[in-house]
Amino acid sequence: MLPLVFKPKHEYDLIRLGGNFDGGYLVEKSSIEKSQSLITLGLGYEWRFEKEYKKKFNKPIHCYDHTVNYSAIKKLSRKILLSTLIRIFKPKYLFKKGFFSNQIASIFLYKDYKNLFTGNAFHYTKRVGPGHGPGSEGINLEDILKSDITSPHYLKVDIETSEYRILDEILKYQEKFSGVAIEFHDVDLHLEKIENFIKSLNMTLVHIHPMNQALVVNNIPTQIELTFSKNPVKINDISKLPHRLDMPGNPSFQEIELKFQNN
Repeated sequence: MLPLVFKPKHEYDLIRLGGNFDGGYLVEKSSIEKSQSLITLGLGYEWRFEKEYKKKFNKPIHCYDHTVNYSAIKKLSRKILLSTLIRIFKPKYLFKKGFFSNQIASIFLYKDYKNLFTGNAFHYTKRVGPGHGPGSEGINLEDILKSDITSPHYLKVDIETSEYRILDEILKYQEKFSGVAIEFHDVDLHLEKIENFIKSLNMTLVHIHPMNQALVVNNIPTQIELTFSKNPVKINDISKLPHRLDMPGNPSFQEIELKFQNN
């Protein structure tokens, strides 16, 4: 089971940003509205959160991910197009809810990417974290924050276990953030690190959501999203989980029931 510190103490004024299913986050409304820019560490091929932030607030967006570039996205779109043409002749796919809309959106992924990263939205093909790897230049959070970006920032992190390498930096520069959303991986192996981070961060934990496509070990979801806010607006004394705006990461699987110690 998860330590009780992982459970929000109250219900807060949350909104959903980034669409349904994986890629969408519940964030505290005032903290996202107060932000003067969005810093995204880890982009992948899912940027609906960034698109919605740009549409709603039209503030600078700075994304860092060395695994994504325009050429790779174009190749992926072609691959999806071929896959769609093959599947379209299989009747079971014709009536699958959302099949066509999802596939069409994926086919035009490169166009979507190009439209997003114009004006005040930027994508840097740099790997987040210390050190250097083959073909990838590393950058740490301190260097990102030294650049000419207006604060406070909203920080979103999904960097596939590398989040543990930058937790100390987030704590060091936490005054620069209005809110933080982090996807933690291998939670069962890093439970103490996450617990210490929650206790050390001078923000309020406003939401937790387990990713239902990941394993559960000893009643601990191995992948969770945690959302934090500075001075959040409380709307209820009692925290209710799952939240009414929660959606499963993968709609094909059931949601995971969270279990906390001392429940």
